[in-house]
Amino acid sequence: MAPASVGEMKRPGEPSGEDEGAATAAESIPAGAAADPDVALMLRLQAGDQAAFQDLFQKFSPRVVQYARRLVGSEARAEEVTQDVFVQVFRFRHRYRPESRFSTWLFTIATNLCLNEIRRPERRLRVDLWKPRGDDDRREGPQLADPAAITPEQGASSRELARQLEAAVGELPPKQRAALLLSRVDGLAYRDVAEALGCTEGAVKALLFRATQSLKKTLREYL
Repeated sequence: MAPASVGEMKRPGEPSGEDEGAATAAESIPAGAAADPDVALMLRLQAGDQAAFQDLFQKFSPRVVQYARRLVGSEARAEEVTQDVFVQVFRFRHRYRPESRFSTWLFTIATNLCLNEIRRPERRLRVDLWKPRGDDDRREGPQLADPAAITPEQGASSRELARQLEAAVGELPPKQRAALLLSRVDGLAYRDVAEALGCTEGAVKALLFRATQSLKKTLREYL
């Protein structure tokens, strides 16, 4: 994916009123965040370093595309959402404060845009969570054993389970699906998922419990 188009960006080192705000933010970085290279990149972007934006895009865009694809159910729509995410990262760069991880702030933006996309009435959700990418025939879903080591019946059963799991996740309510993907796929802590979804940690745990129970119920004949 090509980097998002964000318009004309100021050259590194060029002074502005916004740089002063970024400098103030940099001075108030918590000790833990100061060692986070992603926070450092974001603060460089706030100071006008265009290369920092390119570095953030290269590092995080594959994760955002994967998350968006699984949430909105379409590769093409996920690519569009990801472009919009990074446009907003640049546009609202001076609103970022290093109290939390950069990835949490990023996935908050991504989640909001994905949920907005899902709510669009003209959109019909089509889930292809583990669609093979390019020439790579590996799937991103449940890892199957070597086909040569299992019977055709076992292989067919495993593929059917993967298809049913894909469909079941796609049928979850959007917030349950988002919580499940952020927590179980992207590995975010409950507090980070809560920030991304704009709710409490208790609400996240409830969303995950309901999502898990729904999946167990849907897939009980395969488990």
